[in-house]
Amino acid sequence: MAGAGKKGGRLRPPKPAKLDAVRNEINVTPLVDVCLVLLIIFMVVTPMLARGKEVPLPKTLNHSSDPDKAQPIVAVDKDGLVYYDKEPMGSIEELKRTEFKALTGRIDAVWRSDPEVPQRVLFKADKTLPFKDVYPVIIALHDLGLGSIDLGTNELKNE
Repeated sequence: MAGAGKKGGRLRPPKPAKLDAVRNEINVTPLVDVCLVLLIIFMVVTPMLARGKEVPLPKTLNHSSDPDKAQPIVAVDKDGLVYYDKEPMGSIEELKRTEFKALTGRIDAVWRSDPEVPQRVLFKADKTLPFKDVYPVIIALHDLGLGSIDLGTNELKNE
């Protein structure tokens, strides 16, 4: 008879291995968990690191390497919409009618609230925008009495 010497005719499970022996395997599950959490954190935080509205900038050879001084950012996109940081302020024509009061008021409020911020503005304009559309915004910023207006550009790589 098959299985006559065993209890109930069933095979017994093998005895568990003694845990006294040193294991030389690495448990990668916690490592993978940590790496996935870090990846998710970087994916969420990275878009927040960019300041101001993203517009394609003109390229220049003489590119400044000065660090960002947290000055206010004004951007004009290809459609002629003006942005203060990432907040749309309206089109250039709308702002001309109000003499750019909303935009210059926001910049002036930044300097009154934090005297450590340098009285400079970083101005970014889309590279396809004609200068006749950019000029009124620059003049409005100039009339605010700024120390300087920094023009945003990308570095032209020598190839």
